[in-house]
Amino acid sequence: MKLINLFAFCVTTNVWLAAAQTGPLTFRNSEVLDRNTGLILDWEWDTSAQTILFTISTRSNESPYFVALGLTKKGMLQTGDDVILIGRGNDGNPYVVDMVALNSNTVVEDRNQNWQYIGSETLNSGGSRITIQRRLETCDEQDYIFNSDLIHVIWNQAQGPRPPQQFNVNLGNQSTPIYFLDPVIKNPPSQPENLQNFRLSRTYQVPAQHTSYWCTIHKLNATLRSKHHIVGFAPYFATDLGRQHVHHQIVYRCFAPLGTDPQTLFEPFVNHPGEECYIHREAQFPYNLCREPVHEWAVQGRPERFPNTVGFAIGDRSPFEYFIYETHYNNPEVRSDLVLETGVDFQYTSQLRPNEGGILLAGYGVLGQWAMPPLTTEFDVAGHCSPICTTRMFPPEGVEVVGIRLHAHLSSRRLRVKHFRFGTELPFIQNDNNYDFNYQQWRWLYNPVKVLPGDQITVQCGFDNTWKNDSSSTVSGYSTRDEMCVSWLLINKRLPHAWCMSEYPTENTLARFGIQNMTWDLELHDRVIHSATDPQNVGLTFTQLTTNVMRNWTPEQKLELENDQLYTEQYAFCPNYISAGRIHNYLSLIQQELPEGVEFPLLEGVGNEGVSDTTLTTPGRTSRRARYPREIPQYIPPTSCPAPVAPNVDRGNIGGNVDDGQMTQNMNNFGEGNWPRRFPFKRKDSVWGWGAGDQI
Repeated sequence: MKLINLFAFCVTTNVWLAAAQTGPLTFRNSEVLDRNTGLILDWEWDTSAQTILFTISTRSNESPYFVALGLTKKGMLQTGDDVILIGRGNDGNPYVVDMVALNSNTVVEDRNQNWQYIGSETLNSGGSRITIQRRLETCDEQDYIFNSDLIHVIWNQAQGPRPPQQFNVNLGNQSTPIYFLDPVIKNPPSQPENLQNFRLSRTYQVPAQHTSYWCTIHKLNATLRSKHHIVGFAPYFATDLGRQHVHHQIVYRCFAPLGTDPQTLFEPFVNHPGEECYIHREAQFPYNLCREPVHEWAVQGRPERFPNTVGFAIGDRSPFEYFIYETHYNNPEVRSDLVLETGVDFQYTSQLRPNEGGILLAGYGVLGQWAMPPLTTEFDVAGHCSPICTTRMFPPEGVEVVGIRLHAHLSSRRLRVKHFRFGTELPFIQNDNNYDFNYQQWRWLYNPVKVLPGDQITVQCGFDNTWKNDSSSTVSGYSTRDEMCVSWLLINKRLPHAWCMSEYPTENTLARFGIQNMTWDLELHDRVIHSATDPQNVGLTFTQLTTNVMRNWTPEQKLELENDQLYTEQYAFCPNYISAGRIHNYLSLIQQELPEGVEFPLLEGVGNEGVSDTTLTTPGRTSRRARYPREIPQYIPPTSCPAPVAPNVDRGNIGGNVDDGQMTQNMNNFGEGNWPRRFPFKRKDSVWGWGAGDQI
């Protein structure tokens, strides 16, 4: 079988920032929760004191009134969620009450009141503002830990007296997702940057199929006589339909091999209507020459500005810049009437940043064959940027990761980017135990992480596919219903490598499921089996076969598969795309000089054959291997709290001063001995570890 050498992988507010806001990192410390009522949440956190400060503003100033804020996992109130009650009583005095949810509409005072009232004021506009404070980690199992995990804030506000110690409340059907401790780029630069804008866009009629990847080639509508730096980007959607049906979009910069004219190579494709991006029998685009990512966006991503220390180079090789624009259209209703105008807005400047950066994709290879049994609540997969690859890829001084975007699909519940060096696991580069496919952001690091040659980066994902209404298995792939486990890293060095990944050996998967050969079907966006040990399986898709085989598996069988895919030595790959493009060009020139009928053997993996053949296999047996370093002691985030202990009814009164009858009712709501706890994810000792830092 022939190797498909895919370059790009599916991993990937229609408002461009009006003013330049590059500069030092600070906090995205304000969210408008409700424009109609003027409800605004501002926050700051203190690293030394380990506290977080909330300021809740509202137009309401007529006492009595209250505001209830819910800190939730999914954007809806569930048992154990935090609720903060603030307001002014009949006497006009402000108050704050720490509460916990008994169920989806009932809250009760927490036995420990950890939110403290700091102050209040009446606004000139006639509204009111109340400030409260809490420790990031309270050691109270009924309080969320403020860390790197996503929290969905829900709310309600009303006129009326202070509610009782237990009451029913409707926290509405809207939620605002917030990474409370993430820094953002907010302050303007000290010097004007002479920013300029350009847009890449197209109008496309989405085919009536659930998944489509479409690529077009574009030319920058400006002539650059010198090097410039891209310093920000934002998605462009002409209508909300575009935002609703685009899963991700990526822009790759094209470059011509030395001694060739970029206009000659790329200009003929500029007005081309486009083509299916990768696995295509009749691909025309020179994908091997367009492999440097300069933009990556996925669902609900915001416009982003880079830290003022880094920019992406354009105009350094030629005054003419060309790009491939890739879009993953998600059409679950299989509509035939979708005509969408979408694109990307870039900002660039002639004032060069101190560092010339780039984007690196790390994690599990998208076409690596792994499978997850149906109706499985917890299943882990990991991919690696191996020590051999980082040694080949990174300069001696290493690179700094300044930003990161985690990416998986609908079954993912948690993602973690781990960092290993010389037999030690270092602090996580990024971690989210409450990953939400519908809120995928570039997350800037307050302290950039240095990654040295010989380090290993491991991207680990935890999945739950019980949401699937057809009870099918989950396999790796391009479709939103399939899965990925990757992260995009924005680094301060420009590398001739676009990705660094690994994958479980395909031959192991084929042997396990009795598959002898399967190929990719472009319309189904799945692998179709052409030969198998059981002839009845011929013609099935990989998803159908794995569903049939694993439908009735025991928990022990599921765990065995999980451990095998997680811990078996994987194939690692980190191709050098600049070298590949140049070698392919030079060998093509040699071929032109040979006599007719004499062929020069092009090297495997450096030409366009990677997008013209549909037979799937692994990169083959090579000396480049990667594995999960399970023998290394796991990194546990520091905590000031004692180790968790089993809750019991003697540990205090959940309702503060609630009477015994009320206490009995509370316990009945939870089930005897089952106190509400934070996000009850499984934490297998060999995979995720356990510690307060693992909870939200």
